[in-house]
Amino acid sequence: MKSTFRPVVGAEAGPINRPLEASSSSPTLAEPTAREHLVQFFENDGFLVESVARFIGEGLGGGDGALVIATRAHREALEERLEAQGIDLTGVQARGRYVALDALELLSKFIVNGMPDEGRFLAEVGGLVGQMTAAFGGLRAFGEMVALLLAQRNEKAAVRLEELWNDLAKAQPFSLFCAYPLQAFRGRAKSEAFAQVCRIHSSVLPAESCTAMHSSNEAQLRAIALLQQRAASLEAEISERRRAEEALRRCHDELKCFFENATIGLHWVCQDGTVKWANRAEFELLGYSEAEYVGHHIAEFHADKEIVSDILLRLGRAETLRNYEARLRCKDGSLKHVLIDSSVFWDQGRFVHTQCFTRDVTEQKKAELELREARDSLVQANQALERRVAERTARLQEAMTELETFSYSISHDMRSPLRAMHAHATALLEDYRSKLDDAAIYSLERIARASTRLGALVRDVLAYSKVSKGNIDLKPIDLGPLVEDIMRERFEGSRQCITVEHPLHTVLGHEAYLLQCLTNLIDNALKFVAPGKVPKVRVRTEIAGDSVKVWVSDNGVGIHREHYGRLFQIFGRVHSQDEYAGTGIGLCIVRKAVSRMGGTIGFNSEPGKGSEFWLTLPALRA
Repeated sequence: MKSTFRPVVGAEAGPINRPLEASSSSPTLAEPTAREHLVQFFENDGFLVESVARFIGEGLGGGDGALVIATRAHREALEERLEAQGIDLTGVQARGRYVALDALELLSKFIVNGMPDEGRFLAEVGGLVGQMTAAFGGLRAFGEMVALLLAQRNEKAAVRLEELWNDLAKAQPFSLFCAYPLQAFRGRAKSEAFAQVCRIHSSVLPAESCTAMHSSNEAQLRAIALLQQRAASLEAEISERRRAEEALRRCHDELKCFFENATIGLHWVCQDGTVKWANRAEFELLGYSEAEYVGHHIAEFHADKEIVSDILLRLGRAETLRNYEARLRCKDGSLKHVLIDSSVFWDQGRFVHTQCFTRDVTEQKKAELELREARDSLVQANQALERRVAERTARLQEAMTELETFSYSISHDMRSPLRAMHAHATALLEDYRSKLDDAAIYSLERIARASTRLGALVRDVLAYSKVSKGNIDLKPIDLGPLVEDIMRERFEGSRQCITVEHPLHTVLGHEAYLLQCLTNLIDNALKFVAPGKVPKVRVRTEIAGDSVKVWVSDNGVGIHREHYGRLFQIFGRVHSQDEYAGTGIGLCIVRKAVSRMGGTIGFNSEPGKGSEFWLTLPALRA
């Protein structure tokens, strides 16, 4: 393979589209052999194009084939330069002596999982190289694929591809020209990769910046290239250090600005207690200037000297203070309540200075004091109110007891006259109805009805009085027999209207009270039914935790919501006497009796659809 190729080492690189002229004093390199593997490092694309153009141009001029595997920009610049050298590029392309391929596209055909696949490389590249060497006897190839892999930071793949080129050169007689931008090897971490690339190639050509170094000695050229890489790395490190120093300076300025303008007070104190530095918020908090504060002992600004000693002692023991309460003295003599967070900045075991954060809580302390005073006043007022309520409750209870005693006494004394009144009116009607006129009969009937109603009222008042006083003892009561007794004695004639769901559970209660409660509820359920409607009453129980719930439900007229509040009040009727007979005391008696047994009462109701009342009483524990 005859050639006069000389690498351009001393030429100055220009723009990529402007051809370069070789320096007359450029160093020479031995003529490439049939299996030469050259590597050119470059700093400028224009220099690279000029070097490749000389390498490919001399090969085409000597009758060799030329294979160019490069980026589009480099291919276009190279072909422009070859035509400027007088090469008929169209002619050599037509005869197959010049083949140009896209480096990135060709790479994609044999890279598998980030590494070159040898079989695919030989199929895509080896076959083409073999055809061209067989056809033209000699071949010069320029490859830029390794540089692309290096740009992708895939150094292993780049080295492996160089090895595949070397293996291919052992089987095919061709000369290969590789090129790497020197910029890709900047940094000490890249030194080993640079050295490995140099070892793989038979000849190493330094970058264009070494214009003063002219040599044709291979060892000297390798040394020059290595020095260039080290210089580039050193330059990169210097630039990086300058950037780091600038970033550090900016960071320092930003932090200084941040701390100086923070809204919370900050200060540093030396081990001996001298204030070393403080920010603007600290000065504004206490009213001192920097000269009046920094350089002074911190004890000058504390209202409690023992606090300062304790803080310095604890910090000296490497403790960290959180929300430490203290009082600071301002320049105008006023005091500030503050919370201090503080720790020590240590350097190799040496106390450098404290790091203190001061938060003003004066207004908070003032508010806490006012709140405490208000709370104390409220407690005193509540205690006085509770005393007055207790006194009035006691008086009211006493009055209620007296009233209940009086009502019981009156009711008890009224029973005999009422019975006599009812008996005499009934006897007169029975014995003399035929001899009396209508007016007398009407009057006697009114007297009999009134005495009956008044007797029922006296009975209920006496029942209410009985459940309102005295201590009671609770005992197990089986509701089944109790309900049967009520049905037999009070509601035998209405039994067909009442459904009792057995079994009924056992409760802890008072038999007389339970008898009164269930009788009143069943009686109401039968009574409050729309005219002409057959009543349906249901009695059942269920376990609810530690209690038994007794239900009495009906299909009656129901209760409107506006009457709920009066339902359990004494004489709190929700229907008129003319519509439904009654005294208005029955549910009040039930509530009082249930309460005395430690239970509760409630109801659900819907107008026109009926009501269900329930009692909750303690269950008998096993």
